[in-house]
Amino acid sequence: MIFWLLGILISSITYANDAADAKYFSIMGLSSPPNDPSNGFQKDQDAIGLGRKLFFDSGMSASKAVSCSTCHFTSGRYIANESIPAGSSRAFRSVMQITGVAYNRFFFWDGRADSLWAQSLGPIQNPDEHNFDRLSAVVHVARKYPDELDRITSTSVKYQQHLNRVNSWMVSKNGSPPTVSINFIFSLIGKSLAAFQTSLPIPPSRWDEVAKAKITGTALNNEQEKIWKGFKVFTGKASCSNCHDGPLFTDFSFHNTAMPTRPELGIEAGRYEVLPQIKGSEFSCYSLYSDASKEECRHLNYVNQTIDENFGSFKTPTLRNVGTKSHFGHASQFSSLQQMIEHYDRAPAGVHGRMLNTRTLSELKPLGLSSEEKEELLEFLKAL
Repeated sequence: MIFWLLGILISSITYANDAADAKYFSIMGLSSPPNDPSNGFQKDQDAIGLGRKLFFDSGMSASKAVSCSTCHFTSGRYIANESIPAGSSRAFRSVMQITGVAYNRFFFWDGRADSLWAQSLGPIQNPDEHNFDRLSAVVHVARKYPDELDRITSTSVKYQQHLNRVNSWMVSKNGSPPTVSINFIFSLIGKSLAAFQTSLPIPPSRWDEVAKAKITGTALNNEQEKIWKGFKVFTGKASCSNCHDGPLFTDFSFHNTAMPTRPELGIEAGRYEVLPQIKGSEFSCYSLYSDASKEECRHLNYVNQTIDENFGSFKTPTLRNVGTKSHFGHASQFSSLQQMIEHYDRAPAGVHGRMLNTRTLSELKPLGLSSEEKEELLEFLKAL
């Protein structure tokens, strides 16, 4: 009788723990996205509407053939389009997913932008992406979407004044462009793009269906059992959840995981290289074009700057939709999830440690996964 009761107790505890874990890692456990104080238009419906139009507007490029959706919208879904992989001019950076982007604090693989609106302005000006200068971008938006800009700026005397100066200059063409006003409206373009992207819902995946079944006590079918076993490897022996944590499978932080170097790029300093410029960036939370006070920029006030934690570190990407990708690692070092799993299983020392007179700066440790565990882990990742 004692052993029977003990078995029931253990089974009940296991079920409770499994249900809690399933909820924590599913969209059912996702809280509301945080507010970005540097973007006063984040929840403005007119800004969201303009951002949606700009996201798909190929007129936002010098060639009139490139839009945000070129790389971030594929086959009717907001997933990375890697049909045109980045070359050496863009450091082979793989396209990051915009799924759950509202929850991020730093952007780009090295985190050099401290807001989504600042990040959105980068590709527009990049010669190897939109190849558009900010004056051309502002003139394009002001001419094509005047009503939208009027509605958005009607809530802010400051932005309305800057828009009026831009419009007056466009009509008269007298003198040099009003630089500060151009920059304010350029920042508004980024803030509208950010408002749209943060409004996007996160669609449930096959994993979320498995998690829901575990939470409700519904029996899993054979395919779901495989996904669940992979989840247990993910959160257990493989230790993936140490960094790929929560419903979006990211801690939003930066880590050195001894990724292979590319000869063309040399030894990349990663996060450490951009730390000196983040606070003083033209469009940072501290900047003239931010809608936040310095006291509200807590992510900049307390940014980690230590060399041992930042040298060679890159952002932990979300694993949502990772099964749709064909390039993995910050510099597209791998071409399959299997290769990534093998890398993390081996846990090489990497190249950064010896530059600081230590064996390694990598956080990885050999996992010793069996072939079966690797297959289970792969099934889970493909279900995200």
